[in-house]
Amino acid sequence: MADHFVSEAFYLWDPDGLGIEVYADRPRGAWKHNGGELVMTTEDLDIGDLLEAGDDQPWTGMPPGTAIGHVHLHVGSLAEAERFYHAGLGLDKMVWTYPGALFLAAGYYHHHLGTNVWSPGPAAEEDEARLLEWELVLPSAEDVQGARESLRASGDTVADPWGTRLRLLKG
Repeated sequence: MADHFVSEAFYLWDPDGLGIEVYADRPRGAWKHNGGELVMTTEDLDIGDLLEAGDDQPWTGMPPGTAIGHVHLHVGSLAEAERFYHAGLGLDKMVWTYPGALFLAAGYYHHHLGTNVWSPGPAAEEDEARLLEWELVLPSAEDVQGARESLRASGDTVADPWGTRLRLLKG
């Protein structure tokens, strides 16, 4: 559990050992900046405050409108991640001084993509659970084409420097 200043989060593990972050954003007006960089941290979560904000309704599943807000990728190098996802794809750098991580986004969100070098071991083997592909939904066909050209991709799917496939889709 963590308070990131921009959101409050719980961390879970799926049966394959892949991490899942369930979080709620704070209002954008409450986010702080230091120069051009968004301030994010990892502090203890105030559980009492969070419980008071909730209702006493029984769990019936994810609420309508729940979406995947961001994806985290373990990368081999933050500099290479910056070249591919910022310089190549065009995502904005939001947080770049967080130890071992680079957070990127579109539309000045806190992050749609977190890249980090925190992985304690080698990349997953072919027969192990891992992220094979993720989708980035862009507003228009022109945006998809621009991203393809910038990444020098011949189709709507391109692999990052570590082999994780990224599919570019029009929303």
